Amino acid sequence: MKDMTNQKWKVGNHHSTVVSDTKIKNTNYPSPPNPRESGDDEPEYYGGYLICESIGNTETANLIASAPELLKALQLVQNHLLKKGIDYHSVDIWNVVDGAIKKALGK
Repeated sequence: MKDMTNQKWKVGNHHSTVVSDTKIKNTNYPSPPNPRESGDDEPEYYGGYLICESIGNTETANLIASAPELLKALQLVQNHLLKKGIDYHSVDIWNVVDGAIKKALGK
């Protein structure tokens, strides 16, 4: 999976969309494999390259837009715990951090 932690996501011009500052390869439209890039033809309309649309409310759009930063933060926490010698069996938080990272990476 491509490193998403360097991408900048935000709520787009429409509060029901999340966009990126970089093109996102869309492998799900209309069905894989398809080289078309999402939002490639309308970044001005969306306010960036479309990640998702038809989001029900702004709070959810904000949460989705924060995904790359949240993943990076969790990876930093995970690395810090490892450096301190805190392993999987030492703290309950480890399971939450590790589970969220795996979910974000599709594992």
